[in-house]
Amino acid sequence: MQSVTAQVRYLNPDWRGRSEMPRIGDRESRHANTSKRAVDIFDARGMDLGLDSAGFMLTKHRSKVGDFHQDGEVRATYYVEIARLLQELTGAEHALILQHVVRTEDTSDFNKAYARFVHCDYSVRDARGNAERTLLAHGLELTPSQQWEFAWFNTWQPIEREVLKNPLAMIDARTLSFDDVVDYEYSGYGEPVRSSMPAFNPDHKLYFFPRMQTDEVLVMKQLDTRLDRARLCPHTSFDIDAPADAPGRRSIEVRIMCAFRKR
Repeated sequence: MQSVTAQVRYLNPDWRGRSEMPRIGDRESRHANTSKRAVDIFDARGMDLGLDSAGFMLTKHRSKVGDFHQDGEVRATYYVEIARLLQELTGAEHALILQHVVRTEDTSDFNKAYARFVHCDYSVRDARGNAERTLLAHGLELTPSQQWEFAWFNTWQPIEREVLKNPLAMIDARTLSFDDVVDYEYSGYGEPVRSSMPAFNPDHKLYFFPRMQTDEVLVMKQLDTRLDRARLCPHTSFDIDAPADAPGRRSIEVRIMCAFRKR
């Protein structure tokens, strides 16, 4: 497989340059503020892609979690596994697990349904302020914080079965201009949270990993205080041709902030 063509939702271009921000928190507001674009999504398997270049990578991890729907087990076991994995992959001195979401074919909860528009999970406008607030919330003292750099990552892993439907597509960070990226407010959890998303640009190149297995983990850069490397990797689920009886995708994603001591 070289590539597939799919429809993905991008932010409407008229939001570029406006002082107000779009707000998305349900299907109606998603449809109002985004539009479908036909894009080619390339098979990333076998390619030399990295977190600091393309902004994403695939790695192996076999979890000891028995039931990913048991919140306590995920926090006690998977959080430790993922923190260790991120430290090994990035060389971070600290890896703070911020939250996780388990997604299934159940569409009744907008927050837990498949993400249907291209987005990042954080605003790109105040990375260091975000780090300060996160450190305070988690009680981790890194003093002075100016001696540290920070990066935020998502991990995304299939659970229970391989991915035959609704895989994840990522924009190669090397093809993304910051002029494309607009802050928006995600209001699905009640209190709006500032995040970011790109408007369409034909220069974007999108990739995916076909038929991901339960021992594979996709790692994506979401934000970085370091300016000399990939700083964000917008992503979205998309529809792909699959057998009529193919089961829905089930996956767990984790958000992590890593801290690196300045050299």
